[in-house]
Amino acid sequence: MAVEQTSTISWYLRMFSYLLMICGLFGLAVGGVVIYGALADGAAAATGLPLSALVLGVAAAVANGITIAAGVLGRAASRNPGRAAALRSLALAGVVASVFGLGLCYATGGQLPTSLIFNLLLMAICVVIAGNLGKSAQ
Repeated sequence: MAVEQTSTISWYLRMFSYLLMICGLFGLAVGGVVIYGALADGAAAATGLPLSALVLGVAAAVANGITIAAGVLGRAASRNPGRAAALRSLALAGVVASVFGLGLCYATGGQLPTSLIFNLLLMAICVVIAGNLGKSAQ
């Protein structure tokens, strides 16, 4: 029974890891575009918009970089359940990075970006899946 449950969780983790990698790459690209827009647009400098846009871009890039790393590590953990603890730690770091990015966006006067909220949700799901994989592997 434990082997069957572990293989089911591993399959879900493998598919979720692909989703993490795709969403992370997309979010990293969007973060780069936002950073470029904040630094390249001279007209927006007079309104104070670039600071909040720059903070959003950097927070998105960092959080999505962690998401990509979690996807790669999740793929490895789906084959070797012994890596579930490392995946859980990395996913917790992703949760912290997303919350920190949301706090910075709010502090600079920007709105709470949906991309960081979505990333927070993905990382929270990853924490749960990695925890379940670690429990079933024991």
